Amino acid sequence: MNPWEHKALEHNYHDDATDSVPVQDHVKTGSIFNPGIYSPSGYDIMSILTRVASRPSPVIHLGPVDASCAIVVCDIEQPDCPVVYANEACAQLTGYSLQEMLGKNCRFMQAPGGQVRKSSTRRHIEKGVLKNMRRAIESNSEIAVEVTNFKKNGQKFTNLLTMIPVCWDTPTPKYYIGFIAEKTG
Repeated sequence: MNPWEHKALEHNYHDDATDSVPVQDHVKTGSIFNPGIYSPSGYDIMSILTRVASRPSPVIHLGPVDASCAIVVCDIEQPDCPVVYANEACAQLTGYSLQEMLGKNCRFMQAPGGQVRKSSTRRHIEKGVLKNMRRAIESNSEIAVEVTNFKKNGQKFTNLLTMIPVCWDTPTPKYYIGFIAEKTG
């Protein structure tokens, strides 16, 4: 079991409604919730994962997905599609802290040291891969690609990236969720 599951099992739930604490207070304090599930910015990753799992007519079939997968969420309505959520598994895989990822476009992983400007020439990435990723976002499509990325320590890795658009309260996507996995072998 995960540490948060142990906490949930050990939590003293009250039968008397007058002694109960509103669920929202638990979310803020993290007393029974895994802090990796709800981000400090308020993004409910479990709802996003539910929307991904229940999306109609999926093009890419995902295997089991939970908060242990390396996940990044980008807001495509904001200029330059910044990362608005990343989980601890993503930080462990890339070596970048959550604070270092938030607010940046994911292109920072496309060069050693994370210094990549918008519209700059990418020396380590095939142009076709970048075009396919850009087209997928422009057409609100799902895509799975292999892309060369770099960890914070400069180590090169092949990212088996799956990008899925996520609609919220509109028919068009507001977010893209990226599932990141390092190719081995």
